Amino acid sequence: MASRTENSSSKRTHLSKPCLSSSIDGFEDRQNRSSALSVHLKALSTSIKFWGWRFPNKKFKSWARKMASLHEPIWRKAGIFEAVIASTYKIPKDTDLVLGLAEKWCPDTKTFIFPWGEATITLEDVMVLLGFSVLGLPVFATVDSSGKEIMAKLEKEWKKIKNDKVCLVTKLAWMERFMNSGDELEHVGFLVLWLSYFAFPSHLFHISEAILPVAVHLSSGTKMALAPAVLAHLYADLSLLQGHIRVFSESLIKVQLDLNALFKLVQVWAWERFRELQLKPFSLLRGEPRLARWCDMKQSTSNAWRIFNNSKMDSFEWRPYTKTVKNWDFPRFYPERAMRVPVGPNLDDEFISFARCIKVSELVGIDSVEHYFPNRVASQFGMRQDVHCPVNQKKLSRDAAWNDYDKPIDGLTIYIPSRSAISCVTPMCEPQRKGFVESDETLKSRTIIGDDTSFVTSGSKMNRTSEDEMKIAENSTNKRRKYMKQAHRSTMGLCQKQVPSDNDEDDDSLTVSQVMVRYKKKYSDIKC
Repeated sequence: MASRTENSSSKRTHLSKPCLSSSIDGFEDRQNRSSALSVHLKALSTSIKFWGWRFPNKKFKSWARKMASLHEPIWRKAGIFEAVIASTYKIPKDTDLVLGLAEKWCPDTKTFIFPWGEATITLEDVMVLLGFSVLGLPVFATVDSSGKEIMAKLEKEWKKIKNDKVCLVTKLAWMERFMNSGDELEHVGFLVLWLSYFAFPSHLFHISEAILPVAVHLSSGTKMALAPAVLAHLYADLSLLQGHIRVFSESLIKVQLDLNALFKLVQVWAWERFRELQLKPFSLLRGEPRLARWCDMKQSTSNAWRIFNNSKMDSFEWRPYTKTVKNWDFPRFYPERAMRVPVGPNLDDEFISFARCIKVSELVGIDSVEHYFPNRVASQFGMRQDVHCPVNQKKLSRDAAWNDYDKPIDGLTIYIPSRSAISCVTPMCEPQRKGFVESDETLKSRTIIGDDTSFVTSGSKMNRTSEDEMKIAENSTNKRRKYMKQAHRSTMGLCQKQVPSDNDEDDDSLTVSQVMVRYKKKYSDIKC
């Protein structure tokens, strides 16, 4: 990867360095558990099946090339062209690396907890590395009248194959029916197979009926928001895997864990960001997706657990996609200079996509809804990072979660940081005066999603009148100051659950030692 020369005009973003005692204590517990698990690593590895880690065979790649040559315009309109092409590249599995990283996962914050702070896989990673779109219809959207005819024919074929095979619609049977058939269903048949194996795979190697309407939408050029669904599935499976790792060495009964999410993303994410893990990636040919840099990259990381336990902030690449890579074009949301882009009817989808990536929301998957907290890792987007505060554990219904995720942002302005913005550490001792809290005047006047002087904003604060903005800004400032006071006084760990205070107003009258005792009692049963 070619390095980019940093110039004196580069703006620095700020990251809060964890320095609370319980954060250190909790991390030491994880280090001890990691040491014990390393002894059982082989047994642990054999107890887990990554069914979603699929390799494209020659037949699939041949079929994909044929369909791409015929339907590239439709795929680009639907936002899946790069995703389909990316799925034709093989990423060999490094199980030890994935397990070492998954052990750092916190199911509550949806982040990895390292000695120096938090980082996570975001919608940006799913979009850049796998090529899935963050925009479009939800994966549960039903087909409209124009797609009902194709849907009926596809369901008929699916049921016929199922009856012939007695139980499941297998990959082989599906390919035998549709590959090179030359009929009107070949295109949508290919998309069903691709979705079932490289977007939403199952451990039974079968074609799920739930995928059919998604394929019908895509075959007509309708854009679908596959990225949040893929990431929701990955978050859910990371939580399962972290729990499995946590209890493995303590349990007398060893159980098998089946995981279906796209864990190759976890591995490539680590390769892109941790300097100790990076081999020299392959050069890209013009038009190849970024994932091709790591194609057939064979690496066995036997010391991954030690690397993650002892990692330093300086060894972590906060914004790897802003570095120059030959034959890879920067998306428009990585500008050379910072931009403020007004939202209007003709705004480019790439800027709207960036707004989705930095918005606190809930991700709607095929069969799950997961929290998404980009504000906890704002430095990954070149922005100032929020002080860590308790997370909201309440989940919305599927429809409500999607409505919040897809909320219009018309009339606002999107702040796009420069790709030369540099993340750096700001001590926790003076966050109020050095970048973590905006002045009341700044907050009152701002209608910007993201800012070089602000936090990553929650979608619930969008689309307000100016008076509402002023009230919300004042409340937000007070809340943030309150959380920072608690952060200085308390011993909450990095992995936090939302536990309401018995009497928040009384906190100011307590001594430091009393506050520490109170929070130790509250959070004594919280582990990640």
